[in-house]
Amino acid sequence: MRSNIARQAIYNSEQTVVAYELLFREGCHDAFPCVESEIATASVLNDLFSEANKSAKQVSDGLPCFVNFCYESLTQGKTFNYPVEDLVVEVLEDCITDASLYTALEHLKTRGYQIAFDDFIPSSDWLPFLRLADYVKIDFRAQTLNQISQFVCKYRKRFDFKLLAEKIETDDEYHAALEMGFDLFQGYQLSKPERIFFSNVA
Repeated sequence: MRSNIARQAIYNSEQTVVAYELLFREGCHDAFPCVESEIATASVLNDLFSEANKSAKQVSDGLPCFVNFCYESLTQGKTFNYPVEDLVVEVLEDCITDASLYTALEHLKTRGYQIAFDDFIPSSDWLPFLRLADYVKIDFRAQTLNQISQFVCKYRKRFDFKLLAEKIETDDEYHAALEMGFDLFQGYQLSKPERIFFSNVA
């Protein structure tokens, strides 16, 4: 059965797959369709924890699943009963950085969920959220290597999070991220997203 999920592998420095980011797909197209983020998240979660699938571990080979969450999905007080061990809450970069978001993420942390910040660019609005971060994802397409290096040098030792280099598309970018001390790596240089068919998942 075709799902609405594609997965892209996340690797450690030894190029071992340690997690997957789950991406919304619709129909036969292997690209993100033009839908609202909240709808995309709901669809991924429905497929991930559906009766047809039985277990998120089937989709991710037992590894953690990074799933994108928009502001509304995090702050509207909806029931959040997904398995802690299967899910990493990935906070989208266009979320409103207000007290409601901070409180919602703080509550999820107390319940044991891991928090990742997507496409993180340091700003006065986002920096206070770093104390909640388990993962900080840096888009190598959105910043220069010098800007990324400055962030790593300034904040890496001040907070207890893992650095994830995303959109790594060349060998040079991969080795630059390694030299900067990134922990995890994601991008076309390593692997492209693959569509999930439940009947094909072990």
